[in-house]
Amino acid sequence: MAHLRPRAGIALSTHWTELKLAAQATSARPDARAAFEAFCRRYHSAVHSLIRARCPDSQAEDLTQKFFLKAIIERDALNKVDPDRGRFRAWLYRALHNFLVDEWRHGTRPGADQRLEDAFDELQTAAPSTAACEYERHYAHAIAERVFEALHSYWAPRFERRGNSVDKRTLITWLVDRDSHAIAAFLSIRNDHARQTIRQLYLKLWRLLEAEVADTVSDEASLAGELQEICRILGVQAPDPGGA
Repeated sequence: MAHLRPRAGIALSTHWTELKLAAQATSARPDARAAFEAFCRRYHSAVHSLIRARCPDSQAEDLTQKFFLKAIIERDALNKVDPDRGRFRAWLYRALHNFLVDEWRHGTRPGADQRLEDAFDELQTAAPSTAACEYERHYAHAIAERVFEALHSYWAPRFERRGNSVDKRTLITWLVDRDSHAIAAFLSIRNDHARQTIRQLYLKLWRLLEAEVADTVSDEASLAGELQEICRILGVQAPDPGGA
């Protein structure tokens, strides 16, 4: 994997801003409600993947919606998140796990035998499962999708001003293949300019990824570690602007 190069001196004061705003969803602030809805969209696939792995498909979507409303909103969970106590990704997994255990308990008849308690203890101590790995994958892909959407939103107007229409899939292909000749032919530019375009794309991608992850960590060391972990989960090399 390429060496990570997080930007020096990233503004740590901006961390957790979106999450803190989403935590105020029950207030009268429309921007807080919008932030919470964005939060739900952002993590829906990761939450749904874990629920679907443990519950019947017919219940998965209802439980996903219930998790965000009951476990997050009603319990004021986002106001209790502490970035100094671990990664947000792990916090969300624990919150979801506890929610499913509660749902399991409530769905079991009162006075059930000790098998429920034994199963609960097993869940608490078990090694990471396939479901947990699936959750991690969906979590990382949700971040990647947001980053590529933002990358396309940033670059598409610039290409359009040059008379070119570039969709998101094309941008991703350029980043994966790094084929400067293909880019040069597509944009009708010189090959050295195409190489510069690749570098600029990587630089912007890395900055967007930093900004996306920075809202869930507490310091620069945590930021670098989480960036590395997200790339590991995705199975890709970290964006390396200097090496493009």
